[in-house]
Amino acid sequence: MDTLGARIRLARGKTPQGAFAALIGVSKGSLGGYERDENLPNTDVALKICRQTGFSVEWLLSGRGPMRADAAPRPRESGPPPETAAPYCARCLKLEEKLEKLEEERRELNTENRRLWKENSDLNARVARLEEQQKKGGPAGNAARDCSAA
Repeated sequence: MDTLGARIRLARGKTPQGAFAALIGVSKGSLGGYERDENLPNTDVALKICRQTGFSVEWLLSGRGPMRADAAPRPRESGPPPETAAPYCARCLKLEEKLEKLEEERRELNTENRRLWKENSDLNARVARLEEQQKKGGPAGNAARDCSAA
């Protein structure tokens, strides 16, 4: 699986998108966006997907490691951690931090996008009212004629 969206689709299996979205606490549209690689799920959603499906977090996020969580090697009971554990944890922390920053940036852009759409709608409505007044010969129409006469 090349993309996170493809792995999420595989994890969902034959469960309908709406039902799976409800299981993980997101809207059907959000789940569709994740599966089409248009948006990234936040950490909580990724963990819920793994809990609901039994897929490992490492495989879901990166496509590496064992696919199923129960196939993952168990941590040793005692002794020092393996040499690869520290870099992996540091890398995971960096990726989680980056994911959170991207999610926050997406939220900010989404908010600004909504504001701009509303502003655009308000301006279009204002232009339509002015054009209507101009057709009727109202104050805006007279003002426009006065300006062109000068």
